[in-house]
Amino acid sequence: MLGIAPAIAGLSFAIASAYDAFADPIMGSIVDRTLSRRGRYRPYMLFGAVPLALSFGAMFYVPPASGTALVIYATLSHILMRTLYTAVNLPYLAMSASITSDSAERATLAGVRMVFAAGAGISVAMLLPKAVSALTGKVAQPYFVVAVLIGLLATVSILLCVRNTNENTDENTAGTTGSPAPARSSLLGQTVSDFVRFWGMLRQNGPLARVLGAIVVAAVALTMFSKCLLYWFKYGLQRPDMTSVALVLGVVMLALFAPFWVWVARRFSKRAAWMAGSAIAATGYLGFWLNTNPDMQVVLGWTALIGVGTASFAINYWAMLPDTVEFNEWKFGERNEAKIAGFAAFSHKVALAVNAMLLGQILQWAGFVANKPLDASALASIKAAMCLIPLTGVLCSVLLLWKYPITPAFHRRMVDEIARRRQDP
Repeated sequence: MLGIAPAIAGLSFAIASAYDAFADPIMGSIVDRTLSRRGRYRPYMLFGAVPLALSFGAMFYVPPASGTALVIYATLSHILMRTLYTAVNLPYLAMSASITSDSAERATLAGVRMVFAAGAGISVAMLLPKAVSALTGKVAQPYFVVAVLIGLLATVSILLCVRNTNENTDENTAGTTGSPAPARSSLLGQTVSDFVRFWGMLRQNGPLARVLGAIVVAAVALTMFSKCLLYWFKYGLQRPDMTSVALVLGVVMLALFAPFWVWVARRFSKRAAWMAGSAIAATGYLGFWLNTNPDMQVVLGWTALIGVGTASFAINYWAMLPDTVEFNEWKFGERNEAKIAGFAAFSHKVALAVNAMLLGQILQWAGFVANKPLDASALASIKAAMCLIPLTGVLCSVLLLWKYPITPAFHRRMVDEIARRRQDP
């Protein structure tokens, strides 16, 4: 769209991504120190919605520039959008621990969020190319116009969320590190201090460490499969035309089975839902690896089964994480919702970076050369990477969460004890 060389574009993207990873814990530190009459989280969503929409549009705007100036514009607009996205999204993620202290309701919240996220993903995948095609020749910058429209829709949804939610003010002011830091304390100093304290907390907050560990290995697993899928459909199956169908299929499975996994989490436990999803996903990965039938219905069938299982991870990760906030307050007297959400987002992005590095090494080891036929050995290596690495990741997540201690009954006891402490300090 901008006509920037791929290598330069990749460097620009890498700079923005590296910045983005560290922006999450910094934002978490800022949010946990916020006290206002509108709450701790909603002000960022309220005042950040419009700037976020504007920055999203700016990222797709092609300025009358070229060369170095164009690269600088692309990089800075990308960083600006990621900054504002973090400023809005991280408080939104952290707010789920404040909206309700009921563990089952949090599962429902996570499920509803994933259904709408999946619906949005499917809508963008289906409608974006058609919208751009319809506008091409009618407006100078069709991608920019579509981005502005998406930004408007996002602004409306964020403002509706702010209007129709309420934060638990007791939780925002009790058992937190939310009081403003001394004026002479720099933001960098506060963030470094919070970073050090977080790792100390992680060593003692076993449930949080288990959940973060599980999502790191699960993120590496899921991303490895989806990335390798592109190469397998193009070079292994000789069906690049079906790649988008396979990728969208996973999102469709998330939308369809999110209510089921919410039911499992509420009826049994979030740990049980994760284990059941892991069993289904592991079966799908193993079946995909062993399958030698190139029939597209068979291939997509195994892909769909994987999507059914991994949908459990998307639901239960964001449902389990808020419960670790109560564990932290119950054990240490501090909630730290935003810090926990910030470091969770940081961990997820680190996992994606590890995946990208690992995939590059695997492709190089397999002798991959773009747009050239691959021999049987290279194809076998790619298929093994897309199935066995995810399978290993899923099994590792099972081991990490096998002794996850926060059951529904234990969570209720923690919430009741925390409430008693607040009444009788």
